[in-house]
Amino acid sequence: MKKSLIALAALAATSSAMAQVTLYGRANVAIDNYSATGATGGTALDIAGRNRVVDSSSRLGFRVNEDLGGGTRAFAVCETGINIDNGGPNGQSGVVNASANTFCSREGHVGWGNKGLELRLGRQNVFWTHGDLNQTGANFIASEVAGAFYAPSSGMSLGAASRLDNTILLHLNQALGANFSGSQVYYSTTGETKGTAATTTTSIGTNGATAPNATASTMGFKLNFNQGPIGAMADWAKISDSASLTTSASNVDRTSWKIAGGYRHQKAGIVSLTYFNHETAFSAPATNGVAPTSFSGVAAAAGGRKQSGLALNLVHDLGGGLFGYAQYAKMDSAKNYLGVSVPQSGATGMMVGVRKNLSPRTGVYAAYMTIDNEAANNINFTGGAYAAGVSQPGADPKVIQAGIMHNF
Repeated sequence: MKKSLIALAALAATSSAMAQVTLYGRANVAIDNYSATGATGGTALDIAGRNRVVDSSSRLGFRVNEDLGGGTRAFAVCETGINIDNGGPNGQSGVVNASANTFCSREGHVGWGNKGLELRLGRQNVFWTHGDLNQTGANFIASEVAGAFYAPSSGMSLGAASRLDNTILLHLNQALGANFSGSQVYYSTTGETKGTAATTTTSIGTNGATAPNATASTMGFKLNFNQGPIGAMADWAKISDSASLTTSASNVDRTSWKIAGGYRHQKAGIVSLTYFNHETAFSAPATNGVAPTSFSGVAAAAGGRKQSGLALNLVHDLGGGLFGYAQYAKMDSAKNYLGVSVPQSGATGMMVGVRKNLSPRTGVYAAYMTIDNEAANNINFTGGAYAAGVSQPGADPKVIQAGIMHNF
């Protein structure tokens, strides 16, 4: 009996010294109808309505945590996106979904920390995340309009950063007090680490390209604040000396910032408002001084510009596991490098949706969302390659969706 007890005690001691590994994931697939019609260049440039079975941010991941004693821990995260709709690397747009099908494609980092702060190294989520102020598109349905405006990856203006490779990030737990938990400051060496030979001075940004002597880098911070039902956030990011947006010799600086505030009118309900601004400046005067043109992903463009707007998000608990969602977003007209408004360069968007939770892990949802682009803009639902293609200026994307999401 004593030997058995000693053996069990030894096993328990060994187990407690081992790192804890947690496997987790999400399966989120919807049936929808997508279209982007009304292109300024005529119906030949429209994306006609089509029915789809579409994946939205499904993933598999694991977390590793080891208690080092003295209130410190070591940890690692590897979260990999998967396309359940087709089992391959491409999203609905027909191009590779950069957040899927390779290990740690959504997020991957290793770190050390304590109750005050954590140091994290690797591929990490930065500017596009919005905390409790907006979880609608990230965790409740399949897409949204608010994030397409305050962290855009298409249209007249682009967000400075979303997920960054090669990132040094300091994540605050309680270093500034519990009210500021989740705040962060970061620096990415992505542009500096790419390249193989010292034969050119071309700089490359964060679009995955490689070149020698690349000097592009990204830095930023996010300040969160929560006190009772009130939440607030200030977010700033800048990518410097990047050539990822132009085929000319001109490099590009992009700066984005957003400020947001919210009120939790229910335990699981919130209303929040975000004001944002995006700025793009090209280093070559001949490139910066021309009339701004819209971006298609990271396609070549020119013309320095600034553009601002706002996004409103509402989550309301209807009772019985039923939730309602609504969003409205507006992008003002862009202004060129002289501060003169660019004609027909604004956009508005709206979304309404509902979700029924069948269990703590599974929910079904339905939503309708649309973006109304003016003649020179082409904002789309491009996150995760969700859109059916690159929409042209003036086209108005519309989505009607119904899906199921399971978390495990």
